[in-house]
Amino acid sequence: MRRVKDDLTLDIFEVPVPVVPTPGSGNYASQVSELVGVVLKECPVDRYEIAAQMSRLSGDDVSKHMLDAWSSPGRADHNIPFYRIPLLEEVCQSHAFTDWLVHLRGGRVAYGREALAAEYGKLSRVQERVNADLRRLKKLMGEEK
Repeated sequence: MRRVKDDLTLDIFEVPVPVVPTPGSGNYASQVSELVGVVLKECPVDRYEIAAQMSRLSGDDVSKHMLDAWSSPGRADHNIPFYRIPLLEEVCQSHAFTDWLVHLRGGRVAYGREALAAEYGKLSRVQERVNADLRRLKKLMGEEK
């Protein structure tokens, strides 16, 4: 049986690398608009409620029409302001922009328990190296077990 390569599943052993833009490819306006559209579509509440929550949390007026403009690739001159992205992610319970930006910069993001597990693993590796160094020092001092 022939194995089919799965391009959608991340390889946990693959080291992420930054996306290197070629000349003329660094304008992400349409990608940002499309990503806003994806976030809005996947949000558990409608655009009117998203706008209301964003307005309430920011203290500024955010309308459904602004959301519509931000999500339209044809209106790239009306992209979402960068300072609004964390608020949109919060209201829509999304990490789409964070994940996208970190991917562009060559990284991966861990959230919640996954972040704690990664830190635990890192500290465990440090501890193993320290223990090995301590054993080596004891051996040099003639205090082997």
